Amino acid sequence: MRILCFFLLILLSGCSSISPGHFSLSTNGDKNKLAIGDTLFFSLSNPKEHSLNDLRFSLNGRLIDGYYTIIESLGNQRLVADFKAGDKPFSIREQFVVFANKAPDIYTYKLINSYPHDKDAYTQGLEFYQGILYESTGQYGLSSIRKTAFATGEVIQKLPLDASYFGEGLTFINDEAVQLTWKENLGFIYDPNNFKLLRSFNYDKSKEGWGLCNDGTIVYKTDGTEKLWKLDPITFAENGYVDIVTHNKIISKVNELEYANGLIYANTYQFNKEVVLIIKPTTGQVVGVVDFSGLKEQVTQHPQLDVFNGIAYHPKRNSFFVTGKYWDKLFEVEIVKKE
Repeated sequence: MRILCFFLLILLSGCSSISPGHFSLSTNGDKNKLAIGDTLFFSLSNPKEHSLNDLRFSLNGRLIDGYYTIIESLGNQRLVADFKAGDKPFSIREQFVVFANKAPDIYTYKLINSYPHDKDAYTQGLEFYQGILYESTGQYGLSSIRKTAFATGEVIQKLPLDASYFGEGLTFINDEAVQLTWKENLGFIYDPNNFKLLRSFNYDKSKEGWGLCNDGTIVYKTDGTEKLWKLDPITFAENGYVDIVTHNKIISKVNELEYANGLIYANTYQFNKEVVLIIKPTTGQVVGVVDFSGLKEQVTQHPQLDVFNGIAYHPKRNSFFVTGKYWDKLFEVEIVKKE
């Protein structure tokens, strides 16, 4: 009799057991490439027909119902179904991607001039501040922040970083110079006049430190992933991000950044291609791609020669200055739309 009761208890427990594996979320994002303006359809699959209560759907934390027209968010999306089955709460998640609804425009360049550049500089950040070209360089034991006379290539002033730091992106906001480090999760803030270290800050949400720029109100940062982080201009706290996306792919390894005329111009550290992405900072959409092919062939070819990296906008000249890692030339260019 005790044995029979034991087996009945197991049987009843098995019948009443409900697990997350009994449910799944499905969307039309699984098979189709969803874009801005498309409608997201979704449903919760419940093949065992459990009784459900308090079913709610949310997209990136925002409650939605039935279907949803995608109007703003690009990149990775998170759909969540929260509900109760029996007395047990469940949360089922599904991810999909939203792409831009338009392919990027293609641009090329007109070469205005070329200038000498320190071929021993592993260029990371490049920016004009009050008419002077500043540069952040990388590599452990060789990293620095420096001022350069762009017309002659002369290094006017240079502050080496401690050998434990790998210098990365550079920007200027509130009349201060801000420099990232790569894997040390640390940024430095200097007086741009004498490179006196004023303070430092940590970043722990983003993966690493890569590129840096700002629009005067928001500081933008890349970390080697598809994320374009938005930082507070005073505390440099990471206040969210957008994904960097084209009409058919998510873009990672976005490197040096430059903000100009409402858009972000970004080097890419991939496939050894000399291209710059033009990104809408509000959405992460890549609205343009600039082909800089041919510049690398114009610099001295040597064993250390590395990738195209470094872009700075000169507002008075209305031109861009670009270079590369261990390149002995700095190029002044005009970006023009390709016909």
